[in-house]
Amino acid sequence: MKSKKRMASLLMGAALMGMTAGGCGSQIKDDAVFATLDDTKITMGVANFFAKYEQAAFDSMYLSYFGENMWSNDLYGNGNTLTEDVKSDVAEELQEMYLLKAHMEEYKVSLTEEEEKAIEKAADDFLAANTKEAIRQIGAENRENVLEMLRLRTIENKMHERIIQDADTTVTEEEAAQRTFSYMEIGIGPHTDEDSNQVEYTDEEKAQFKAAAESISKAEDFETAVTEAGYTVTQASYGSAEDDDSIFDKAVLEAADKLKEGEVSGVVEAENSYYVLRLDSEHDEEATKAKKEELIEEKQNDYYNDLVDGWKEAAKWKINEKEWEKVTFEDHFARPAEEETETPEEAVSPEGASDAQSTEEAGEPSEGTEESAETTEAK
Repeated sequence: MKSKKRMASLLMGAALMGMTAGGCGSQIKDDAVFATLDDTKITMGVANFFAKYEQAAFDSMYLSYFGENMWSNDLYGNGNTLTEDVKSDVAEELQEMYLLKAHMEEYKVSLTEEEEKAIEKAADDFLAANTKEAIRQIGAENRENVLEMLRLRTIENKMHERIIQDADTTVTEEEAAQRTFSYMEIGIGPHTDEDSNQVEYTDEEKAQFKAAAESISKAEDFETAVTEAGYTVTQASYGSAEDDDSIFDKAVLEAADKLKEGEVSGVVEAENSYYVLRLDSEHDEEATKAKKEELIEEKQNDYYNDLVDGWKEAAKWKINEKEWEKVTFEDHFARPAEEETETPEEAVSPEGASDAQSTEEAGEPSEGTEESAETTEAK
């Protein structure tokens, strides 16, 4: 589980988080050492703030779904608790960001005076939007922790943009070429009935579905036939039947490969579905352009990740486990009741608070979060 999937760049802007809080005091000493990276010491104050900020994101989005035991449960099915997963990601992210900071001079990257001023303002906005108790709970009593978080995120952004400039982004037309087809799908796999029971279709029902698909495949107007039968026409693009990352069964792509532009297939039997396809374009220029951009971004990210992984292998990294285990997620955060109808980007507060401010941070337990001072994206 790569931390970058869950914890993305923190941008500067309005208040990061607003909340009120309650709960027990912390045993964490702000200046204690969380970890060492070669000769650099990373404080517990910074590490705790990162971890608590991430916790608030998860709590605000998922505590109501998974309950107060969320942090002690294995939500990813990997044998670890959510607490262990998030703390592992936070630790890895800190290691990577301090490595990026250490290599700034090598890439002629620095923070400008304007960026420093923006960081100062973002930190002050954040602190002003929170009560003293909320600031204590999230580990922001030391303003420098907030400043350091913003600096590290800004450095991460700038280093990423600089490093990917060195990547080989050559993508041939053959690599990017995309064919586009429209399709209708009839599911024939296990489904939920009106009593919420998982049931299988009978052979007779499947035969009826197949007959409907055959009728559509022979119709003069594909889209009209699909619509009149009560189904939906969807469009998709692909490279070839050998695409390993396609969401489609290989039988579907093999059938699409056999079609010429404008042709409609017969019934394609895939696992748990019947399909009928129409090839819309043998070479979709717009889809090809989008695929090329996607492949370029992949090459850039692969180059970036390989470089940073190499730095990690060469560096001496040691976590002070005795101090790190003091970071827990027992005091929960949640959106205030009066803001429950708002979107995930808008608000969280520690659970039980009655006079909470607003926050603009949220998390994503399945794939990751895109977090910022102004917006949160659930992937």
